[in-house]
Amino acid sequence: AVLGVPCKATIKESEDGSMVLRTIPRARLWEVHTPQVIKIDTLQRGFAKVEAENLEVTDDVSIVEQLGEPVKLTLGEYTNLKITTPEDMNLAISILDERKMESVDLLDEAYGWEVDAPTK
Repeated sequence: AVLGVPCKATIKESEDGSMVLRTIPRARLWEVHTPQVIKIDTLQRGFAKVEAENLEVTDDVSIVEQLGEPVKLTLGEYTNLKITTPEDMNLAISILDERKMESVDLLDEAYGWEVDAPTK
């Protein structure tokens, strides 16, 4: 199972990174998030297949997809962010501040990012 939200962005496909090939209709597109829940034996079989066949996967549930097994999609929240850049961290802190929760500065120290933590 995987959390996800309907895709809001317009998605373009390009073969060369400079010219648009086509616009992919977003009606069936979902942005998936964590957590992703998979039975350990399924995941182990999937990792074995990916390694044996040198398959490209982008997340854990795409490993399950390679096995041809179903993946349950569960509606998540748009505020369930993937934090990859310092800007993502600033947005997450803003969301936490809006919800009146305390932020955690663990990533500041781990990655040396400068983020604007809310003051209480």
